[in-house]
Amino acid sequence: MDNNFTQKTFDLFDMDGYCMSWETGKNNADCLHHVFGRISNSPFNAAPLNNKSDHMPEGRKSMLSLSSLKIRKQFLNKTKKYLESIDYQPTKNDLKFLQKYKSFY
Repeated sequence: MDNNFTQKTFDLFDMDGYCMSWETGKNNADCLHHVFGRISNSPFNAAPLNNKSDHMPEGRKSMLSLSSLKIRKQFLNKTKKYLESIDYQPTKNDLKFLQKYKSFY
């Protein structure tokens, strides 16, 4: 598939061997979800989730769809705040993504 996240992006969200799910706040995230699909591999388009309980449709039965506007805004803002907290320096690709989706922040 196109626009997979790089290992460097995965490493940004790895906090000493654990990663917090943006959906539940539990330290059990094991995948990065593309918030706006595979249109960009920017870390700003990434949301850490637990694949089984947060990402797969059968695990989301009592949760809003990942494609809902509310969830997308929530994840984008959590990701942006997190990346700023670790002093991540955006690349040109990241800046293009942020500009394109600025209305969601």
